Amino acid sequence: CLRSYYCSRQCQNVSWHIVHKHVCYKPTRFWWSVVVYGVGTIMAFPGILRDPLIYDLGLSFIPASFLIMGIIGGGIATALKKGFGVDIRGRLLEVIVVVCTIWLAMISWGLVWSFFGVSDQCWGVFGQWSEDISVDNNEMRGLKIISPLLHGMRKFLFNPARVWFSMCNRAAAKTGPMARWICSAENFVAEDGTGCFQTAGNANPDFFLPEHNGEKCAADLVTVASFWGAASTVLVAGSILKRRERDRRAAGRAGGRARAGRNVGEPRPHQD
Repeated sequence: CLRSYYCSRQCQNVSWHIVHKHVCYKPTRFWWSVVVYGVGTIMAFPGILRDPLIYDLGLSFIPASFLIMGIIGGGIATALKKGFGVDIRGRLLEVIVVVCTIWLAMISWGLVWSFFGVSDQCWGVFGQWSEDISVDNNEMRGLKIISPLLHGMRKFLFNPARVWFSMCNRAAAKTGPMARWICSAENFVAEDGTGCFQTAGNANPDFFLPEHNGEKCAADLVTVASFWGAASTVLVAGSILKRRERDRRAAGRAGGRARAGRNVGEPRPHQD
């Protein structure tokens, strides 16, 4: 339905009928929904006007968390079905995926705010990260590295993210007359345009280090990274297994056609 026959007669009775009614039959309702839900979102999250970049990043983790939990949940359900004959697909699996999605999204939301300098936002759901620390006097200049995983995330994720948000922050401050409407009054400097959003300039790639009391954030980072890694593993393993299953079925069909070709001239058992 979503790919080819989204608005066809066969797809009108699916569970997302409201979306069909909005998109397929009355487009004005869809745009009114955008307005209504947009206003509702701004009322529920008033800070979205003050720090749109941060809220966009934080809210983007909701569908990402749903995707991650859906992949993991689907893989577990498939394994239980094929290995033990237990079928948990249906409403039970949906409830589990939704609850886990909310849980993972809330952890990710805390990490986003901690990255932007808002303290005491990490949960530390599995305690605090307490591995032995080492010092790299060259690149880190005395900052402590907690683990290779976190060091890699700092180098390849958080440092580029800080540069990106700094560029967006400065670019938004230099939009001319629109800057006074876009930027927060506390952070906007009309003369040099050094900043636009209140907390975007506070991005700290070292927020998970002990110097910033980031032990809980380090533990949450490892938790989130573990789920992303698990989802990637399940996705790759599922693709490999599906490919093997298709190859096995194709080989079975080819073998059946070959056997049928050898018996073309032979009479059937019930024939004289």
